[in-house]
Amino acid sequence: MARTQNITVSQLRVGIFVLFGLLILAFLILNSTGDFNPFEKKLRLKARFTQADGLREGAEVQLAGVSIGKVESVSLLPPDSVEDAKIEAVLAVDRELNDRPITERIRTDSTAQLVAATLLANDKMINITPGTSKGSAVAENHVLDSTQAISINQLTQTGNELLQQINKIATPANEILNKANQGDGTLGQIINNDQLYRNLDSTVGETKLTILKLQNTLDRVNKGEGSAGKLLNDPELYNSLNSTVQQLEAISKDLRAGRGTAGKFLSDDAIYDETRQAIADLRVTASKLNGIADDFKLITTDLTEGKGTAGKFLKDEQLYEDARNTLAKFNSTAERVDLLLADAQSGKGTLGKFITDETLYNNANQTMSNINQLSSEGTKLIYDFRQNPKKYLSIRFRLF
Repeated sequence: MARTQNITVSQLRVGIFVLFGLLILAFLILNSTGDFNPFEKKLRLKARFTQADGLREGAEVQLAGVSIGKVESVSLLPPDSVEDAKIEAVLAVDRELNDRPITERIRTDSTAQLVAATLLANDKMINITPGTSKGSAVAENHVLDSTQAISINQLTQTGNELLQQINKIATPANEILNKANQGDGTLGQIINNDQLYRNLDSTVGETKLTILKLQNTLDRVNKGEGSAGKLLNDPELYNSLNSTVQQLEAISKDLRAGRGTAGKFLSDDAIYDETRQAIADLRVTASKLNGIADDFKLITTDLTEGKGTAGKFLKDEQLYEDARNTLAKFNSTAERVDLLLADAQSGKGTLGKFITDETLYNNANQTMSNINQLSSEGTKLIYDFRQNPKKYLSIRFRLF
């Protein structure tokens, strides 16, 4: 038969008191670590990454290296998500930091970076970069922009890929070095060809000689020898150059002051106005020339189309044939005149005798002389008649 034990009210009170004390002790222990405070409200933010890579619930969340909360959950996004990120982490962070709202530091331009908690372990934590004044305060469930740091696995994978690439490169490199050691190819000739070495040694020697000659030339220049030396060391040349510069400065001052023809040309407004008027006249002349050119173009067009006398002269074939026949007739007449002149020069015909017969010339000359004498006598008779007309007008009358 089972034995029953009755609990008195005082014992129940003691048990409740002990249980309540244990709960208070556990709360104080958890609260002393700073990670547990059931009465504190958290600000929940979200960050998305391509892969979790060791990120777990309870991982630490930092702001510029200062712990501000924990990772509340890590979950996969739906398969139909259009984003490249496949992991979403919910961050529970303190609403205040150093008695200031956390939203003063976490802004919309802040980024969440997945970093390694230790150097060798694969555990990850999230570090949030402080925002700037350009961003605004974050709200509840705001999705932060995220970046992912390089992990040990990625470094190991990259190292393995690098070693594979080095192994691939090492094989042809060994073949090239073997060929070079055997004297094959251009590199082998460079390494093993004695003639190339001697040529290179000769080139180096010639280079040294050239440098020595150059050094000697520079020494002569420094001593003032030669044209270059005088150019660098002759004070007279410097003085002449300085004098030339001064003269140029004086000319420049005269030009600015408006002295001389060039100065007046630069500073005289009347010359500017005259030049402007001349340019205007040139423009008017150019416009007239353009009009003349247009007229000439119209005349050329009319000539091309055969309009007018000149156009018909250029285009009318009948006029061309008439002109050609006229020229032919003129050439025939000219030939006949040439023949007539030739006959005249040879003394043929009346004209020839008139030109070449001296007797006819003498007779004509005698006739002209007689005519001149008759004219002279007639002139004297008329003069005598005028002086003494009674001499010729007296009438003698005789009867028996």
